[in-house]
Order: sequence, then structure tokens, then C-alpha cells
Amino acid sequence: MSRALLITERNTVSSSDIPRLPTICALARAGVAVFLLVSLGGCSWLGIKDSRGDYLQARSIPRVVVPEGLDQPPFNDVLLIPAVDDSRGISGERLEIGLPEALSTAVGVEQIVIRKLGDERWIFIDTPPAAVWPKIRLFWEVNNMEVQFADPRRGTLETSWLSSTEGDADGIYSSLKSGVAWGNDNATVQNKFRLTMEAGIRSGSSEVHLEHKQVPLGAPVRADTANWTNASDDLELETKVLTELAYFLGETIPQGYSISQGAMNIRSSRVEILPDRSRPVLRYKLDFDRAWATVGGALEDARISVEDLDRDAAYYYVYYDDTNYEEPGFFSKLFKDETQVGEEKKYLVHLEEAEDGVHVTVLKDADTLADPLVSERLLKIIKEYSS
Repeated sequence: MSRALLITERNTVSSSDIPRLPTICALARAGVAVFLLVSLGGCSWLGIKDSRGDYLQARSIPRVVVPEGLDQPPFNDVLLIPAVDDSRGISGERLEIGLPEALSTAVGVEQIVIRKLGDERWIFIDTPPAAVWPKIRLFWEVNNMEVQFADPRRGTLETSWLSSTEGDADGIYSSLKSGVAWGNDNATVQNKFRLTMEAGIRSGSSEVHLEHKQVPLGAPVRADTANWTNASDDLELETKVLTELAYFLGETIPQGYSISQGAMNIRSSRVEILPDRSRPVLRYKLDFDRAWATVGGALEDARISVEDLDRDAAYYYVYYDDTNYEEPGFFSKLFKDETQVGEEKKYLVHLEEAEDGVHVTVLKDADTLADPLVSERLLKIIKEYSS
């Protein structure tokens, strides 16, 4: 009822109707109450059943039987229901299913670091390869270093042979990006870089590796490639270029988000959980040294307390309380958590080489598997923080 209509009704009330106003107001209040009850009751009050969850109780029905003497049309199953692999042994239980892992939609850079393992270095960046590749191409262009070829589907790039003066890494890099080395009579060496990009261990991340080759100026070399051996001739120069590339990616990706259609094929994951009712496994498609370092870094980043480790036997001795674990926030990363966990929450995280990668399992002691639900929770945390 509009405000104008209320005013009109009040103007037409006679003196004889005044005593009835409280009764009218009571009826109005009762009507509002009935309306609220109907609203709160929803469709069920009106006899309409909520059938949204009925499909959970649905069962298969027998095929239609066509009587003899009639045409027998072919019956084709439109939807084949595969057999369920109940690896966790939870058939028949009622569970609350959480949200699935989110797809990476970040348009910025949450984390970008240079990882090191022995003499190997690489850039880890929390951005999908399809968004990193266009910025990688731009890096070589703005620094005046000619690219011989680039294949976004494989994530590989090679520069031409670039002449420069000799010296330390800073001096060579300055000579290369200045663009004047071609006409510099003091140039004495040629440099070639090979970049490879692959999907990172963490979902939605990327890894960028670089290899450098150097030969004297005028030495006989193939114009299109070099003798790549997965080892750089100048580790300092490799580190210098990787560092400059990391800064460049961190600055340019937030400024403009572009996608390489070719690089969208670089998405294979190198870590996965293999659930099992007694022995869940975290599998890394990495060499053992890389997997060992990855697990150690993940435990540290997740603030899982590591009491000791045995590299020869491949054990991390950790304390983990699955009933009271909270993911580390900003302040917990700044200030160490001194919360003590009892001996009953002590576990062994064990790594073992297998034909399909490196398997990580959780034990209560050297001869006893941990509770499978506790194991799976801990392995999921390690997977989430792997990089």
C-alpha cells in the first residue's frame, strides 16, 4: 500500500469507526505473522517437496523387456557408470565434501624466487606458464638480445650467438643488453642462452631454467644451436641473467596480463596424491635429490616442526597435530610458534625411489604405518607447499 493511499484512507475515517482501529491493527499484525510463517516454512508448508538431494538415493532400474513377437530394438546405454575404486575404504559412509582446489586465476605474482640445488638454479613463479611466456619473450626483446627461435608449446627458447667483451657477469650482461657489442672492436667472446620453461610442482606455477654457452669470438660454431649439456659455462653470468629475468617478470606481469595459446599446453603436474585405505602416497615425478629438498622446503614453509632428519635413510622426523593444525598466516611466518606437540604426535615422513617417481609416505615408527587419514592430511599439506 503506497504512502498516498494510506493518507487517503485516514482522511476518510469517520468518528464512528475510530473505536475499531485497534481491532484493524491487530488483524493487520496477525496477517503479517501468518505471512512470515508461510515465508519461513517455504515450499514444504505448501506441500511442495524439496527434491534436490533425491539423486543421491537414485538406483539403477531393469531394462525394458519387449514381449516376444515384437520388434527388438537395440538398446544402447547413453551413460556408462564406471566401477568405483574405493581406495580409501569409505563406501557407505556419509561425508561432508569440501570445495575442490581452485584453478589459478591470479593476474599478479604471489611469489617469485630463484631456487638452487647444487649448481642448478631456476626461477619459481606462482603464475601459469601461459601467462609467463609472453613476458619471457619480451625480456629478450627489450634487452636487445636476438632470439634464434622460440617454441611456446615446448617452452624452449634459444638466442643467437651474441658477441660481448670478457669480464665479470655484470660487465658481460651490460655489454650484451647495450646492443653495441656487435660493433665493438673489443668483443672477444660469443654467448648463447637456452631457456626452458615447464609447469611448476605447485598447481598454477611455472619454473624457468637457463643454460649458457660461451666460445671465443670467431670460433667455428653452428649458427642455430650449441652443444647443450645441462651445465652452463659461466654460472655467474647464468645467475645474473636469471636474476634480471626474475625482476622483469615480477614487474611486468602485474602491468598487463596476456596469454600464450601455445604455452597453455604446458600444464602437466609433477606431484599427486595416491589415496589408499591403509597407505596413501604422495608421488613426485622428480629425481630423488630434488624431491628430498622439495619435501624439506614444504615442511618448513608449512611450519611443520622437524625434530631431525636422516638423509641416508630418507626420513624426516616431524611433529604434526592434525586436530590443531592451522595454516601459517602473515604474523605466524614472522614470529616462531613455540606451541609444543606431544610425543604421540610424532611421525616419520619417508621418501623412497620407485619406477614412477619418488614416493612419500607417513609412518608412526620405522615398522608401523600412520593412521591413513592423518597421513593423507599431512601429505596434502606437503603437496600444497611444494615448490
